[in-house]
Amino acid sequence: MMASLILTVGFVGVIEAVTVSATAMDLARRQTLATQIMEHEFEKLRLLPWDVAVAAPNELAINDLTTSSTAITIDSQFDAARLALGDNKSATAPVRFSLARTLTASNPVTNIREVNFTVTWVVKSSRRTDAGTQVSFTSSRSNSAWFGKYGLSLSYRQS
Repeated sequence: MMASLILTVGFVGVIEAVTVSATAMDLARRQTLATQIMEHEFEKLRLLPWDVAVAAPNELAINDLTTSSTAITIDSQFDAARLALGDNKSATAPVRFSLARTLTASNPVTNIREVNFTVTWVVKSSRRTDAGTQVSFTSSRSNSAWFGKYGLSLSYRQS
């Protein structure tokens, strides 16, 4: 009887360890996807000119982007990865990714703009509160880059 008690405690510990590691792997996968989405957006901005004067017709320019927080549609090339992580882009998806961009105001002295992207994802768990509502967790990943009129292009990452 003592041996079976020890084995039961051991199995419960192993099951808990597997659950914790699976949760950590899911978080790591979502953080990786968020980073890839932000880097993709930065690379798209690096292709833009600084001023409208040198932009092609109907093309945006870095200096003309608004400073208010702007919701950005995540590129469709990430759809398969989002689906694999639980985001089927429906309102009832267990995971929902969103992307936002903010910019600093234009500085005419330095001709530098800071661009910030934030990917946020909400994970609906199977747990319920005492009131019966579904528990959800919100995570985000941010990245910033500086773009200069004369070619400066720096970035850093923060979580």
